[in-house]
Amino acid sequence: MAEAVELAVEQVDANCLRAVAGADAGPVFQPKTMLGLLAFCYARQVYGSREIAAQLGRELKPFWVNDINLPDALSLQRFRAENRDSIAVCLRSALSFLAEEKIRQGVVTHVKRAHIYQEAHRRIIMAMFTDSLEASEETNTRRFGCGFGVAVRRGRVH
Repeated sequence: MAEAVELAVEQVDANCLRAVAGADAGPVFQPKTMLGLLAFCYARQVYGSREIAAQLGRELKPFWVNDINLPDALSLQRFRAENRDSIAVCLRSALSFLAEEKIRQGVVTHVKRAHIYQEAHRRIIMAMFTDSLEASEETNTRRFGCGFGVAVRRGRVH
C-alpha cells in the first residue's frame, strides 16, 4: 500500500499543494511528504492528528542524530484543510490497492469505483470528526476538570 500512496503522491503537481511551513522547516514538513503521510494514515484508519503526530515522534526521533522538526497536530490539521482534494486523490489510490488485494485474496469479487470515492471522503471526514472530538474533550478538560470521555466512562454527565 505504501507504494500505491507513493506513486499517487508523485503524480500530484507540487504547485497544487499548499505548504503549512517554510521550506526550512524540515523534510517531514514538505508538502508531498505530509500528503503521503496523511493518505497512508487514513488508509490504515488512523485518523487523529494527535495520534499521527505522536506516532511520528515515536518512530522518527530515534533515527535522527540532530533534533528534527516534526509536525504537530495543528500543522497536520492545517495541511488537511488546505489540501483536502489532493489527500482524497492519494487516499483513493491506497484504497484501490487495498480493494485489489481483497479481490486477489477472494474476499470480494469486485469493488465499485464509486464506493472507493465514498470511502475516501468518509475517511477524511472521520479524521476531521476525530480531531474535533479531541478538541472538544480538551476544552471540557480545561473548563470542567475532566473530558467528555472520562465523564462517560464514569457514567456521569458534567
